[in-house]
Amino acid sequence: MDPVRVRFAPSPTGYLHVGGARTALFNWLYARHHKGTFILRIEDTDRTRSTDEAIEQIFASLRWLGLDWDEVYRQTDRFDRHREVAAELRRRGAAYESEGALWFRVPPGGATTVHDLLAGEVTVQHTELKDLVILRSDLTPTYNFACVVDDHDMGITHVIRGAEHLNNTPKQLLIYKALGWLPPAFAHVPLILGPDRTKLSKRHGAGSVLDYDERGILPEALVNFLARLGWSHGDQEVLSRDELVALFDLPGVNTAAAVFDEEKLLWLNHEWLRRLDPYRLADLLAERIVARRVAERAAVEAVGREKLARAAVLLRERGKTLVEMADRARPYLPGAIDLPADAQDLFVPEVASSLRELATRVEGLADPTAHGFEAVLRGTADDVGLPLKALAPAVRVAVSGSRVGPGLFELLAVMGKEIVAARLRAAAAEAEERRG
Repeated sequence: MDPVRVRFAPSPTGYLHVGGARTALFNWLYARHHKGTFILRIEDTDRTRSTDEAIEQIFASLRWLGLDWDEVYRQTDRFDRHREVAAELRRRGAAYESEGALWFRVPPGGATTVHDLLAGEVTVQHTELKDLVILRSDLTPTYNFACVVDDHDMGITHVIRGAEHLNNTPKQLLIYKALGWLPPAFAHVPLILGPDRTKLSKRHGAGSVLDYDERGILPEALVNFLARLGWSHGDQEVLSRDELVALFDLPGVNTAAAVFDEEKLLWLNHEWLRRLDPYRLADLLAERIVARRVAERAAVEAVGREKLARAAVLLRERGKTLVEMADRARPYLPGAIDLPADAQDLFVPEVASSLRELATRVEGLADPTAHGFEAVLRGTADDVGLPLKALAPAVRVAVSGSRVGPGLFELLAVMGKEIVAARLRAAAAEAEERRG
C-alpha cells in the first residue's frame, strides 16, 4: 500500500465554517493515524470570488485548531500545468473547443461506478451527464478538471470530502480514464444537519471557525466536537487530540448525516475547561478579560498568574466558555464592585456593623487560606452574636456582588485579604448610606 497522502482543498470565497473544518479534521486525522501526508491546497481558480483575506482566514483557522499541514499549494500557481493537460485531452479527442471554452466530451453510452469507501457503489449512466467545461474562455481551469490534475500530480491516495461532492465524482473519474490515470480512493462524508434536520447554515448558529474562538470555545473542544460529528469510538465522548489520532479511521465514520448540537458543544467545552492546566487557563482568561474590557491589562497583571490560575479554577466550575468566565472575573480583580440593587435585605444594621469588624480582623489575618478565612468569619459571627447564615450571605455579596458562586471561604482566599477587607468596608458604608 502506498503511503497515505490526503488533501484539504478549500475555496477561498469565504470564511472556513464548521463543515469545511470537519473535512479538514478528518483528512488530518487520517493522515496522522496512518503516518501519511496532509496537504493544504487552496483552490482559488475562481478569481472573481477568491480573496487574500479568506485565504489568511483559512490559514488562521487551521492553525487555531492545531491542524498543521505538510505541504501547501495554490491552484493559481499551477495554471500552466492545467493547460498542458487540457491540450493533451484535446489531442486525444476527449475534449473540444466551443464558444471559446474547452469542453470535456462525456462518452455517449455506458455508465461510471464510484466505489465509495463510505457510500458503497454509486453508478451513474452517462446519459445523465452533460459535457463539461474544463477550461474557460480566459484559459482558467474549472473545479472538476483542476482537482483531477492536482490530485494526480500530488499523489493523492484518498479523497475524503463532503457528500455534496459525490455527484462530481463520476465526471472526475471519466477525466481520469481519458488520461489513463489511476484515480484515488474516494470517501464522501455525510452532511452535517441542523437540529431541524435541514442542512447546517448560519441560521442554526454555526459560524466560522474563528467565531467559536471569539465565543470562548477552546480549540480542544471544537476539535473533539467536530470529530464526533459523524465518527465515533464506542460511547466515548471526550477525546484528546492524541486519542483521536490513535483511534480515527474511515470504518468508524457513520453513513448517516450528523446533527449539530450546540448544547453538546458547550458541554464538551466545559469538560475541556475543567481538564485544562490552570496556568494555561489563566493565560487564556487574562487575554479574554482584557479583550472584553472587564478590566485593564495592568489590573490583570497586578493579580499575578498564580492567583489568576486559582480564580480560573473557581470560575470554570460554572462557566461553560472563556467568555462566561471572563465576564464573571471582575470580583477577583482589584477595585470596587457594584452591589446588586436587590441586596438591601442582607445588610440590616447589625450585619453592616459586623462587616466593619470582620474587615479589621481580615486585615490582621495571619493565615489567609480558606481555612483561615473560615475561622475568622465564624469567630466574628460568634463574637457579635450573629448566626453564620445571616453574616455569610452578606459577606458573599459584599465581596463578589452576587448571591451565588463558589465556596465562600475558597472565594475569599483567592481574592486575598486586601480586596476582601476593602470591599467589606465599602459594603458597610453603602448599606448605611442607603438607610439614610
